[in-house]
Amino acid sequence: MKNPVIKRIIWILIFAVIFYTAIVIWSDARKNLETFRQFPWHRLPLILGAVLVNFLVRELKWEYFRRVARIDVPRLGSFLVFFSGFSMCISPGRIGELIKPFMLKEYFGQKMRRTVPLVFCERISDLLGMIVLAIATMGSFMAGVTRGQIDGHWFTSNFIYGFLAFSAIFMVALIWVIHQKRWFYGLLKSLGRIRRFQGAVHRLRKLYFMTYPLLTPRNLIITTAMATFSWSFECIALYLILQGTGATQITLGQAAFIFCMATIFGGFLFFLPGGIGGFETTLALMLMLLSVPKHQAVPAIFLIRFCTLFFSVALGFLFILVTTARFHKSIAWEAFEKANAEEGT
Repeated sequence: MKNPVIKRIIWILIFAVIFYTAIVIWSDARKNLETFRQFPWHRLPLILGAVLVNFLVRELKWEYFRRVARIDVPRLGSFLVFFSGFSMCISPGRIGELIKPFMLKEYFGQKMRRTVPLVFCERISDLLGMIVLAIATMGSFMAGVTRGQIDGHWFTSNFIYGFLAFSAIFMVALIWVIHQKRWFYGLLKSLGRIRRFQGAVHRLRKLYFMTYPLLTPRNLIITTAMATFSWSFECIALYLILQGTGATQITLGQAAFIFCMATIFGGFLFFLPGGIGGFETTLALMLMLLSVPKHQAVPAIFLIRFCTLFFSVALGFLFILVTTARFHKSIAWEAFEKANAEEGT
């Protein structure tokens, strides 16, 4: 197979199959199958609809950043490029989402050094939105976990709250560092004296120059609010799935906290493709803290991943086909692989 991107995705899918097979072995396959049989499948369009609302609101956030950065491309083109980016959300650290800046260059002549910051700022706002949503729903989770502790296990509610605090402090510190322009440029200048880092420092300097104006307090407040609103719909999707698998004791607030923490934890494990492994493990352990049995938790994990991660990848490739047909130009995957390697280092 000549296409390196498709080849990598196939290997990632193989990894996913192996991991999910391990989950089935860990749990009771017969009971899992019974849960799937009893699941109210008529809810699936509603669940996918909630996920699509999340995507649409996030597209509006992308559009906000694009307008602030004064990236002059047609509104339809920006819409198509954004949804095409979902095709690469299964890549490790989502570095593959650099396909959006690449497509803006290929179809509209925009330089990648101007558009890469849009992806970076989008990720920051998403994480901030999830942290806000997790803090807002933490009380609901705390109320339910008191009777579901795993005695003697390292994964306790205190670990979860500590990780949430660490995530919030990390993001605040990152934003603070970004706003210390003189200090940041001084750091880059020092790194630039080392020959090994000279190429990376040059790219970081250009990236920082374009990123700094996008992360003003006003922009952060607006985009974080949009992210909090958009991700709440995927939390609703998880809630509907859990209700369908029989975990009716889980409240919407608890489902929101669990989804956000699992996503944040999976995001910090950036070396995993699409957070596969980190997200599922965290979700399963947190559901166990709320006394959800494996035969209800495991089907819920499969369904939420199908309705979010794998649904978004399929949707992304569909939009790539639409985009290439609309502008009569196929994506040069080899060129994208090269540009991805250059921008990602």
